[in-house]
Amino acid sequence: MNRTALNVLIDVISFFAFLASTSSGLVLWQVLPGAGYGFRGGRTVVAEQLFLGLSRQDWLDLHNGTSLLLAGLIVLHIAIHWRWIRSLGKRVGRCP
Repeated sequence: MNRTALNVLIDVISFFAFLASTSSGLVLWQVLPGAGYGFRGGRTVVAEQLFLGLSRQDWLDLHNGTSLLLAGLIVLHIAIHWRWIRSLGKRVGRCP
């Protein structure tokens, strides 16, 4: 696979990981907020609720997984473009 195809693949997967991470984060924040450390260690009605067939823990697992995937892809994206980033830094450093 050439460099351009690899870059496109990383960008597309990053986009979908970003969408999944953002969506799951919004669900966790707005739809299934944390119950805290209340009665029975936080096992309240909120802990038993489902949204689109997934529990809060399932959404949290999805959110954590897609966020880690996105972070790894960002590191890979920076590594692929490192030569460009370094040359940009050199050009910016020359400006008065």
